[in-house]
Amino acid sequence: MKRAPGPLVLMPPDPHAALEPYDPQQGHGPWDAHHVAHLLRRAIGGPMPNQVEELRRMPAHLVIEQLFQPSDISLESIWGASGVALAATNERPRLASWWLMKLAQDEYALGNRLAVFWHDHFATTWSKIQDGQQMLAQHSALLVLGAGPFHKLLQAMIEDPAMLRFLDGDSNSRGLPNENLARELFELFALGPGNYTETDIREAARALTGYTVRQGAFKFEKMLHDPDPKTVFGTEIQNGGDLVNLTVRQPACAKFLAEKLWKYYVAPEIPADVLDLLTEQWRDHDLDTGWLVRTMLASRAFHASSSIFSLIKSPVDYVVGVIRAVSGRPDPREMDTACSLMGQELFEPPGVQGWKGGSAWIHTSAWLERTKFAAAVASGRRGLLRDAPLTKLFPERHRLHCSELLQDVLAALLPVGLNEQRRHALESQLESSPNRATTTLLQETAYSVMCLPEYHLS
Repeated sequence: MKRAPGPLVLMPPDPHAALEPYDPQQGHGPWDAHHVAHLLRRAIGGPMPNQVEELRRMPAHLVIEQLFQPSDISLESIWGASGVALAATNERPRLASWWLMKLAQDEYALGNRLAVFWHDHFATTWSKIQDGQQMLAQHSALLVLGAGPFHKLLQAMIEDPAMLRFLDGDSNSRGLPNENLARELFELFALGPGNYTETDIREAARALTGYTVRQGAFKFEKMLHDPDPKTVFGTEIQNGGDLVNLTVRQPACAKFLAEKLWKYYVAPEIPADVLDLLTEQWRDHDLDTGWLVRTMLASRAFHASSSIFSLIKSPVDYVVGVIRAVSGRPDPREMDTACSLMGQELFEPPGVQGWKGGSAWIHTSAWLERTKFAAAVASGRRGLLRDAPLTKLFPERHRLHCSELLQDVLAALLPVGLNEQRRHALESQLESSPNRATTTLLQETAYSVMCLPEYHLS
């Protein structure tokens, strides 16, 4: 893939410079549609119509301020009651559709897109839990606590009914310890492989005895808890609270999580010296995830040309990004169906390790489903667009002129545009289209842009 058009912005070699705020007024690089769209894709899933142009006129630091400022009336207060009602049906597609609609409307950088990261990180499957209220409760915890200090989120997860049931932690009792939760706590949730011993796992499992679920809620059963001292990482502890506090203080914890969040928000790789500095600074901020995400999205490293279009969009990012770009009012069930067919069912990750992500999102059948989705959106089929938003978005005078129409569609769907060679090739393809003299040229143009390889990169 050739580098997207626009001035080259180099990654600063000094880690302190790489993590300092990106400031075009200081000569760090441009503040144009290319960089605004990049920020919106990674922060909230993509721009709404005209949003790039509006934000481009604001200083970069004020755009960051706006994205990280929750509204007075939060999205959750508006959608909360319907979520409770849908959870009561115990049907995964309904609650997943509800979440996708929230994603399509969210303007808060520490909201639903961050919750998708934590859902993948603390993977729990509906098929095993079979309880919509418990899955909704976990979702709410990820939203409420996911942007704060990590130790609070981790404490909530070891007491989360859905997580306890998913990893059989509710059967962990004195004399018959179950090590599943303790193992995943270290390997997947907090430290990463190789940063603990089997003895640490056995002792941690003992600390978590008595953590169970009664009548759908967490309960600590003192009679089932092992009261004897446990030794984890060479330190004596008693219970799950001690275990969480000790775990987050391990040197591996901050580095493991910072690297994973970097790969979700910034780039597939992080320079070792940048990771060391970022980890050190994050520890100074009590592992506050909101601080970390803001620091990454505001940084010069984030705006380096090597970071832009360096990630492959997940099915959720692709579907939500399209709907946001055209300001669609879709049938939310169709959004969930599309994501599921592309390989990402919300509330149903493939296992405790979550989705593989990256290039695993793009394979023959998944790509076919992406093109089917693009065709359905462009034509307004399957209830994916209501009130014909495509015809409202683009000026009627341009609908029969390939060059002008392509420019309009690219501005809405791919604000960075294409390099001259790619643009000319696509324009020639549209000029020779049998739809050249019909209004369906708009649909064909939109479909062609949504199927560009560039459009599936973030």
